[in-house]
Amino acid sequence: MTSSTAAVVLPETSAPRFPLSALLLLSLGVFVTVTAESLPAGLMPEMARDLGVDPLRIGLLVSVWAVVVIATSIPLTRATRRIDRRIVVAASLAVFAVANVATAFAPTYEFAFATRAVAAVAHGVFWAIVIVYASSLLAGAQLGRGLALVTGGGTAATVLGLPAATALAQLTSWRVSFGVSGIGMLLLAAVVYRRLPRSVVEPVGAGDRAPLRRDRSLPPLVAFGVAGLLIGLAQFLAFVYIRPYLAESAGIADGWASALLFVFGAAGMVGVAVAGSLADRFPRTALTATLLVFVGAFAALAAAPHATAVVVIALALWGAGTGAMFPLIQTALMRAASDRLRDLASASIVVLFNVGIAGGSWAGGQLTATYGPTANMAVSAAVVLLAAGLTAFGATLASRRAGARV
Repeated sequence: MTSSTAAVVLPETSAPRFPLSALLLLSLGVFVTVTAESLPAGLMPEMARDLGVDPLRIGLLVSVWAVVVIATSIPLTRATRRIDRRIVVAASLAVFAVANVATAFAPTYEFAFATRAVAAVAHGVFWAIVIVYASSLLAGAQLGRGLALVTGGGTAATVLGLPAATALAQLTSWRVSFGVSGIGMLLLAAVVYRRLPRSVVEPVGAGDRAPLRRDRSLPPLVAFGVAGLLIGLAQFLAFVYIRPYLAESAGIADGWASALLFVFGAAGMVGVAVAGSLADRFPRTALTATLLVFVGAFAALAAAPHATAVVVIALALWGAGTGAMFPLIQTALMRAASDRLRDLASASIVVLFNVGIAGGSWAGGQLTATYGPTANMAVSAAVVLLAAGLTAFGATLASRRAGARV
């Protein structure tokens, strides 16, 4: 078996010191891009009023984002595979920045729509590359902690970035929020290019490259990928309709709903904090165990919506699981993938998760309209249980492939 098809075993001596400063820069990149991705949702009333359109059309700016990411992530990742990953990360941030500033000056809704599509292209490339790039800076024993730090920027964006951007827009204008985020990204792109190390994929000779179908890391990657799609489906099937659930099913007043969502976000930060050590100490079981926590939380929300204490605890567990799940599944992918499939695996999980987001948002609306929002929680529990089974299967396959490597 050649090195091009073997499961990746990251070298223990390639990074003797934990590359904290580099990972913090990448985490900051995740923070600003996820914040910018969510801006139309947080600024919907202001944007709709200023651009003279119905708020639902602003919602389409979120939908088109997912569609563009799905369509472009994999082909653009393959096209940039031989380019220094530092340059790809910096360039994607720079394009994202310019698109955000352009949105800030959008004279019409159609112009804003086009600039958001451009930003989505850059975002898809950034997310597909940033995990692989971070992995290349880490030794094997550091992988879980390192990827938890990088992906933690996304959780911080939800808890801190979007609320701060929304507050800034309310004090000034939605255009100021877009402009500030764009300028911040442009500065970050320059720092990434100047300060981070090179990372170039060494090409494998045609004579040493086995057919893709014989790549022993492919089966576990497929299992993890389908699990990622199911997780996105379940997560957004439930979370998009969390406010109707709290109001109609749990009978919780709007004022308290905001406090509970803060609990959800704060618990997510705790999940990020513990995910790294879990991934490094329990590489085969941490992801599956976390998904079982999801199952328990969704089941409790479905079974006892009127028990306020149960709802609060379940939301906290769900939030913690959400924070931990992203670094755990990315770590599982990077450990399982062969050298030739790492970029493709990282891009594919972004695409599959976005497919799940689109499907979950639509299916959740149908379920809520027909059976009420409590049904969403019950269906999400069943879907995540299936995802947990797939991750356990994928981990077993990855372990066997690593043991069989020569």
